[in-house]
Amino acid sequence: MDVLIVGAGALGQVYGAELARGTATISYLVKPRQAAQLRDGVTVTRLHRTRGPATTTLKPARVYTDPAAVADTGWHSVWLMVDSTALHGTWLRSLREAVGDSTVVAFDQSLGDRPALAAEWPEDQLVALTVGVLAWAGPLGAERHDHTAYYRPPGGATILAGKPDRVTPLRDALEAARTPARTGRVGAGPALAAQNVPYLAALEIAGWSMNALRADTATAAEAAFEAATIVAAERGLPAPPHRWALDRRMRATLRILPVLAPFDVETFWRVHCTKIGPQTRTMLRDWAEAGERRGLPTTGLRALAAAMPPLATQRSQPETM
Repeated sequence: MDVLIVGAGALGQVYGAELARGTATISYLVKPRQAAQLRDGVTVTRLHRTRGPATTTLKPARVYTDPAAVADTGWHSVWLMVDSTALHGTWLRSLREAVGDSTVVAFDQSLGDRPALAAEWPEDQLVALTVGVLAWAGPLGAERHDHTAYYRPPGGATILAGKPDRVTPLRDALEAARTPARTGRVGAGPALAAQNVPYLAALEIAGWSMNALRADTATAAEAAFEAATIVAAERGLPAPPHRWALDRRMRATLRILPVLAPFDVETFWRVHCTKIGPQTRTMLRDWAEAGERRGLPTTGLRALAAAMPPLATQRSQPETM
């Protein structure tokens, strides 16, 4: 089956390499500056905690730089591996006109993601994607490789949400590639982001020190509960767990992940969150504005947004998405 992946950051490369292990033929739509390197092939290394790394190489069938040009193929699915800030502009309309009825797989994290996609495609054509890996392009710390690497935490499955006739073939394709996958509920991605992103914002405010964040999670916990409550109201989801239950779970994650991961977790979050800094700030703002429209508390969200440091440009840092 022919699969088009839009974007060749770390996750675009990881999912391309994983799908290629199964029945998929992979092509990419990327910015012109990325095309030559992609045509030479994609090298991806999966890191394991208890055994050595496993490296695979993917040579894409085709590499496009113009959305209109992809109309030459009947795509089984189109995977939009770009962040929320990229879901705007004429390129999305050109892509929609070119891919026809192909299943469109995309992240659903920000409150604006689904509406932006639904403005171009029918809802029943869309599949929401929640990833189960941590991925980055380029070495972190003492790593020896200089290409894309990723780690799948225990239980880290790809979650797909949408109409069954769209989701089932995708899940089968991932399982054929030995990639854990399961079906989820539309809206689960934004709910999860609402619980996690405020802690990542607080980690940035704490200078990327997990010890410093663990010492005081009060504002992050308040903001996460506010965001989760707002997303539940906006998307018609069940109310989130109590604030203290959310905080206990996140504090446990902050304690356990650095022990499990075979890489420097603090460096990963610094690199990753620096790259998606505009998206993080937009999400905090959008949650607060939605909460205020509904008369819901936003004190923690506003406090985090006000404390965020200025955006930094770090061109020398490896890409993570």
